[in-house]
Amino acid sequence: MKLGEIKIEALKLMFVNYNIDLEIDNLQDLALDENYGSYLVNMPGAINRCFSVIEDKGVLPVKAYTLKAEDGLASGVFMRFDLSKLIEDYFAIERLVFSSPCGEYIGDFDYQKEGETIVIKDFDENDTYTVLYLPKIERISALTENDTEIDIPDNIAQHIPYFIKGDLYRDDEPNEASEARNWFEAAMDAILGGKVSKANKVSDIYTLTEI
Repeated sequence: MKLGEIKIEALKLMFVNYNIDLEIDNLQDLALDENYGSYLVNMPGAINRCFSVIEDKGVLPVKAYTLKAEDGLASGVFMRFDLSKLIEDYFAIERLVFSSPCGEYIGDFDYQKEGETIVIKDFDENDTYTVLYLPKIERISALTENDTEIDIPDNIAQHIPYFIKGDLYRDDEPNEASEARNWFEAAMDAILGGKVSKANKVSDIYTLTEI
């Protein structure tokens, strides 16, 4: 979704009785409107807070990064990789996947964690070590163009307007704000539940294969 689309949907949720046809092109004019202006001014902060919640909940699709020997710092039998420096959009590690040329596969390979650095014992550059990680979301500002595409899947982004309403309507309409936040939280829980279920099914498949 585009940033402007998220803002418009949030305004529609907050002004359900208004018959104005909201479009991205007239958001700048709406910023001067006494009804919409204060909400639009405060939306970037609310959206960024929503991004933080989405990251913390771990609902975003997992991404992958393959480690190379030159990425790490060797110390005896241990190799250290600072994931926060290696991966531009790194937020948190999910797991480490190992595979070897001879066909060995370990879906949840052992490693130790030192802050954002992972430590792998007996790292072999002939093997493949793939970090599955949760990405972080690039933050916006008041200067971010409304036609900017937000790098979040639509099935998640479409619920951001409920968070915005819950965040910005707390003083004006506390009951509606609470209800909107509950809708957002329920949606995130449902998405996370589906994600966990899929991960468990994949795990079961690998277990059956190994047997």
